[in-house]
Amino acid sequence: MQSMAQDARVASMETVAVGEDERTFYKLPVWKRIIIMFGGPFMNLLIGVVLFGVLLMGFGTPQASTTVGSVSQCVLPSTSARQTCESGDPAGPAAGAGIKPGDKIISIDGTTITSWSQSTSIIRTSADRTLSIVIERDGVKKTVAVTPKTNTVAKTDSNGVVLKDASGAVQTQSVGFLGIGTEQQLVPQPPTAVLPAVGAQVGAVTGVIINLPQRLVDVWNAAFGPGERDPNGPMSIVGVGRVAGEVTALNGVPVVDKVYSILGLLASLNIALFVFNLIPLLPLDGGHIAGALWEGIRRTWAKLFKRRDPGPVDMAKLMPLTMAVVVVLGGMSLLLVYADIVKPVGIG
Repeated sequence: MQSMAQDARVASMETVAVGEDERTFYKLPVWKRIIIMFGGPFMNLLIGVVLFGVLLMGFGTPQASTTVGSVSQCVLPSTSARQTCESGDPAGPAAGAGIKPGDKIISIDGTTITSWSQSTSIIRTSADRTLSIVIERDGVKKTVAVTPKTNTVAKTDSNGVVLKDASGAVQTQSVGFLGIGTEQQLVPQPPTAVLPAVGAQVGAVTGVIINLPQRLVDVWNAAFGPGERDPNGPMSIVGVGRVAGEVTALNGVPVVDKVYSILGLLASLNIALFVFNLIPLLPLDGGHIAGALWEGIRRTWAKLFKRRDPGPVDMAKLMPLTMAVVVVLGGMSLLLVYADIVKPVGIG
């Protein structure tokens, strides 16, 4: 290990021109070193903020409208593994009543509908009770009578997370089912929404990194076993490129939606690079920043108690740890690349 550290010192000194010893990085003031090493991650953050600004203010965020986007032809319990209708499945109430995608819900039983969640709340509590729904189609209003059927769905909390009992089984409940889905619309947001969105993305990436060991185990099990990949799990540049390619190759999708998806992908990628590079381990930028901060603390402490200046922190001593980190990152990259090839994460 001492030999490895010495080799690192020698290799570093070979890059210093004659007479420029005082310009070496480790002799710069602590604050300058922090600024220099923070420059790369900061640019990722800045690009991410700009892209999120374009997304939120220029395009908007997807929000549910009162317009019907999809109509189910049959009733399938949420616990069912099937996604398609088969003979024998009960017909969807909305399809049977003649409701079609593009219809705008005006009112239900005399209650004016101003949001999709409002209509959903009424429908879920009206199982087996006939509702009078006023819809608007091509500028013409029409009243239809439809009876929501009782369906079994999973219970969720206020954040939409599925609830499970002590044994791990999904908790269910019986609610009214009409068989309609909302049409998502992009609603432009004010500038004040940009930084909170970036902060939420930083928090999400931080959570992924904190749980990275377990997530890598899940990726391993999926890549070498029958399990499926977690769509919110880590992926390599191969996976990112594959997702971007699938988005651009989608047929029947407006160009605006494709641009929105690609910009969102780039924004999330830059925020991920920002957070990842700040991990306080060499050779990442965060490792150099941590070393500079530690040196600043040591020198401040020595100055406060009038002790001898301890001098710069010898980062070369961390070369064994740095090599270990490089090996781990290399192994992680190979695993993710392999998983993205044999068990890719799709956009469907």
